[in-house]
Formats: sequence, structure tokens, C-alpha cells
Amino acid sequence: MKKLKKIPLMLLLIVMISSLGGCSKTVSEKPKEQIKKEDIKETEVTTKPTSGSISDDLYRYEILLNGVAYSLPTSFSTFEKNGWVGKDFGSDKLDPNQYTIRTLQNGEQTIIVKMANLDINVSPIPKCYVAGVTVEPDSKNQGPTVSIAKGITIASTYDEVIAAYGKPSNEYKGGTINKLTYKSGSYSSYDISLDTKTNKVYSIEVQNIIPPTKTQTKPVSTELPTVVKNYKAPSSIGKDLFSFQVKYGGNYYKLPAPITEFEKNGWVLQSNPDEVIPAKSGVVGVELRKSNQVLRTQIENYSDKAEPLKHSFVTYIEYYNNGAQIPLELPKGISEKSSIDEVIAAYGQPTKIDESASFKYYIYGKVFSEVVFVTNKGKIEKIEVNYSPKNLD
Repeated sequence: MKKLKKIPLMLLLIVMISSLGGCSKTVSEKPKEQIKKEDIKETEVTTKPTSGSISDDLYRYEILLNGVAYSLPTSFSTFEKNGWVGKDFGSDKLDPNQYTIRTLQNGEQTIIVKMANLDINVSPIPKCYVAGVTVEPDSKNQGPTVSIAKGITIASTYDEVIAAYGKPSNEYKGGTINKLTYKSGSYSSYDISLDTKTNKVYSIEVQNIIPPTKTQTKPVSTELPTVVKNYKAPSSIGKDLFSFQVKYGGNYYKLPAPITEFEKNGWVLQSNPDEVIPAKSGVVGVELRKSNQVLRTQIENYSDKAEPLKHSFVTYIEYYNNGAQIPLELPKGISEKSSIDEVIAAYGQPTKIDESASFKYYIYGKVFSEVVFVTNKGKIEKIEVNYSPKNLD
């Protein structure tokens, strides 16, 4: 199998690449980042602001804004209660494990925030979490007051920062700005920037893009999602290789195809059918069995809500001499019984040819949208059909 998608996480996430993966054009096209799940830990979420004081423990990721304490990540409503408005949220939504950079305004004050969807369903931005905050004075010095652990704030000195937190995880020295980074994880860190002329703090950025524990226990619906109900199996293979219509194990499918469609045709889902798959997310290594043949496949949940594995879509099938020996027929009559010359006569020259010590790979299409013929001494050993579009047609 040639692809491991996301995840995006991945925290997949969404996508400008600073993360967690664009260009900004309109409000609805602002960059989104994908969070990598293997790099995160769970934490408790704070939903009620407390005024006046924060911990001296830097890695509790607490911040004072205008005298109000916040612990990141926290719900946007926590900021909203204290007068902060998301002027550029629009009607945008985020997939699970994505974040995007936006601005919050409070009167004349503006801060940059990282809005993160740390839930298992697609969510509108106002329902997401503030998981990062950047504060720096504007030209009119109208930024909010800000303070982090041990009282470090705008205009604190380099020596004061070092005295408070010790040696940074990383120190960058530039022409006009020096930056001290303190971090406890890939998405949990502080960037403290100092003006090289004054040697004083110019801006403070804190992020803690960590999913709250409570979002992992939300129940999922047992009702078949609409995207699965809307699937219609084709009645033929057709003539276009990139229609991803196939005859597999004696039945017609158009990838991506629901697991339920495979089950209807005699397949058994051997992986845990009730495993919760976040919205717009995928999993590899899922096992389906037909008779005594086992297909290790990859699946995608195309619903806007978290769904059990059994309501997801198969995006990869194969015929393999040393694996799933399931008869596979492609457009124009090509199958595992065809020669590679017949493949080329049917589809033309491949997009790419790779070679290893024992095998030759004839690749048609591109990553996540491809058909691969693997040969050994000219004989087809394996056919891979892989199609996992971002959205269903």
C-alpha cells in the first residue's frame, strides 16, 4: 500500500504549512494547518476565565490579557465573554485536528489567535478552541496588556526572561529581532521576541494545541450517515481507468465505496467496527475478509461527524499474489491475468515507472489517485487501486 493519508492528524492538521497543511485569498480561504496526532498529548480544558493571577509554571500555558487569566486551549466563548470578537471568522469550518490563524478584536485592540478544532466532528470556527495567542504592540501602542508566568511581559528584558525560565529550547538571533523559544511539545511552546536595539521583549506568542480529554468521549450516532446512504454501486466497469470503477471479487464498486457495500457482497469487517473515526479522517491497516482472503485496506470517513469505522469508505483495493488474491477487473478488460504489454496497449504509457531489485512499478495517475501495476520478470504480481479524494462527488 503506497499511501498514508493525514493525519493529515492529521492534529492532519488543514492547509498552510507552518503545521500543522495555503495562501490567503478571502476569509474562507485562510490557511489551515493539520495537527499530527503522534505529537500530541491530552490536557484538560478551561472554559471559565479567572481574573487576576496565573501560575508560575510556564508549561501550564496560562496567560493574562487585560488582567484576565486564560489557560490554553480554551473555548472561544471564554474570550467572547470578555469582549473579544472574531471579525474574520466568516462561515468557515474546520475539520478535526486542524487549526487556522485568525484575529480577535476588543475595541481598538487586536490579537492574533490560532483557532483549533480539537473535537471529532467538523465545527464552525466560533465553536472551536483558542489554542494560540500572539500579542505585540501596534503602531499606536493600543495592544492589550499581557503577562505570562513569573510576570514576563512586553518590555521585559532579556536577562529577566532568562532569570525567569532559564536557557531556552532554541535561541534565534536576527538583524532586528532575537527570538527565545521555550517548548514542551511540537504544538506546545512560547516564542518570545526581543528588539535587538533595546534588548527588550517586543512580542509574546503562546500556543498549546492539545485536545481536551472531554472531547474524546462524545458518543457517535449509530444511524447510517447520508454519505453512505447516497452511494450507488455502478452496473459496469466502464472504459475510463480513472473512473475508479472496478469489478472486485465478482461485484462492481466505484471507489471510494462504503464498507457496508462490501459487507452486502459477503465481506466481513475484521477490524473493530465500532472504533470512532473523526470526521474527514482516515485509517490504514483496516482488515476485510472474503472467504479465506484478507484485504488490508485504508478507509476514510467522509461524514461531517465522527462515525464508527463500519460507516466509513474503502479507498484502496488490491490483487496480490502474496496477499489478497481477489479477482480484480479494470476498464478495457485489464486484470491480474493481463500482461504488462496489454496494460500499456489499453492505457498508454504510464505516468511513472519505478524499479527495485526484484520489482518494476508501472504507475498511472498520482498519489491518492492512482493505479499501480507491480511486475516481476514481466509478470503482474500485484495491482493497487488507490483513490481517496478530499470530498465525495
